[in-house]
Amino acid sequence: PPVAAAVRSHFNACPDSHSQFCFHGTCRFLVQEDKPACICHSGYVGTRCEHADLLAVVAATQKKQTITALVAVAVVASAALVAVCVLI
Repeated sequence: PPVAAAVRSHFNACPDSHSQFCFHGTCRFLVQEDKPACICHSGYVGTRCEHADLLAVVAATQKKQTITALVAVAVVASAALVAVCVLI
């Protein structure tokens, strides 16, 4: 018996013919539109995940820089505190 459209899944696995459709992501097949779509990996955007998301790259880099700066400040502050305690 036919299944009501509301009950059917909106997505299916992509057929083998589309296994390489997404450059940096996972392919899924849109049932109602009868076409493939991509779920992009982190850091990629585009219909086929073909573009690097530069904002994501910059954000990740800035986070690493912030952590590195905080660690450096903590090390310098600790060294200064030790030096002050030794001199007193």
